[in-house]
Amino acid sequence: MANGLSGLIEMGIYMSRSNLQVCTIGLVSSYFVLFPASAGIIDFRESFASGAANWRNSNGASILNWSAAGGPGGASFVTSLFNLSATTVGGFPPTVIRAAQSYGSSDGAYVGNWIAAGVTGVTFQFRHNLSESISVTGRFATPVNTPGASVVSAVVVAPNTWTMISFDLREGSSDIVSLGGGTYAGIFSNIGNMQFGFSVPGALAGQNIDASFDLTEFAIVPAPGSFAFFGLAAVCGTRGRRRH
Repeated sequence: MANGLSGLIEMGIYMSRSNLQVCTIGLVSSYFVLFPASAGIIDFRESFASGAANWRNSNGASILNWSAAGGPGGASFVTSLFNLSATTVGGFPPTVIRAAQSYGSSDGAYVGNWIAAGVTGVTFQFRHNLSESISVTGRFATPVNTPGASVVSAVVVAPNTWTMISFDLREGSSDIVSLGGGTYAGIFSNIGNMQFGFSVPGALAGQNIDASFDLTEFAIVPAPGSFAFFGLAAVCGTRGRRRH
């Protein structure tokens, strides 16, 4: 397959010297070099434009509530309801939002080998209605949910405030606090599940509080090489337009 593609590229260069054809050939070869396995993963965005996309609540029993508007810039968003009565001071951070391959979350568009795809992190907008600020946590795991990498955001989210959360998922990142007994390669080469929660403030732990947690504009962050590819695409597009 690789030899056949190389041959076609060489033929294309010799058959035409036009800037447009050379650019097209460059795009094809760059695409396969930069995104050798799971190119579609780095394009993943979930804005919940038409529903909750099978993202679920804390225990996975219910699909999240969906709002068509009210998010950042009027965007749609999803909501999980969670009661803090079972939480403890210093206890394991509770999960409030889940996406899983087995649920069909986002049609599985994020599922696969994140290392080969060039994923370096994720970002999303998050809001809660607790009376105190919180730190958002996350977990990225294989389709069978173990092992998984646990992460903690350095950004503190104030009550009732949409806040951009960013997790750096590169190997060795300080955002990754545990690999759950697995290895970085073993986990991120086979992502199937994602879970998001929060560190419970001591003053609120164990209280009978029904809280809401909102999320939207989830996006995968690609490696810098991905931007180089799209930059080449833009140059080619400009050259093509100038010829008409």
